[in-house]
Amino acid sequence: MPQVSIPGGKRPKPLRWQVALLALALAAVLGWVLFSAFAVPAPDADPHELSRADGRSRFWPTRYSVAVLPANSSFRVRLVAAWMQFRQRHSRKNPASWSFPATPVRPCAIDGLLNQCMEITGTQYLIAVEIAGGVRFGHTNVLNGAQWVAAFENAVQNSQSVLCYDYATKHNFEDTLLLIREKPGIVKIVPRTKLADYQKAGLVNPRFKPEL
Repeated sequence: MPQVSIPGGKRPKPLRWQVALLALALAAVLGWVLFSAFAVPAPDADPHELSRADGRSRFWPTRYSVAVLPANSSFRVRLVAAWMQFRQRHSRKNPASWSFPATPVRPCAIDGLLNQCMEITGTQYLIAVEIAGGVRFGHTNVLNGAQWVAAFENAVQNSQSVLCYDYATKHNFEDTLLLIREKPGIVKIVPRTKLADYQKAGLVNPRFKPEL
């Protein structure tokens, strides 16, 4: 077989800027991991407390789980925990790798299961502070992650009489819920009768029209 020669007898070298960019990216990742391993996160303001104070509607976001480590944890333990948290937030999700056995229909907390939905798909849910109750959810078949998330979203969308609390009037009310997808990776969940308030506050696109 004839040999293919390269002019000059040398292979082309990678460009210096490519090497520098890769080194910078690796340094940024390592810096984030080290910072996360030792930084103490500042507590976020509770949206419910803010709404209790001013009566305004607002969202609170689903969150990834965070490992709580003992204060005397070693550098190695903290570094491993920070790396796992980084991968959890930034790695590509594989919903097909999850499996959920059949479960009976029962009351479920909306916030807790939506946190799990985000763990599976990476989609973040913005939940209206007025939503206080849960929904009934269960399934008869074994489901993978994508199927389970779709089933729970459907349970939220089609739930009846979810308990809510109006921070402006200081009264409980019951309502159905809307799932609003304005852009990829974000789902907003709002009580149907509060949609106008969220649109007026600029939290939901005013052109959104719910299905009847």
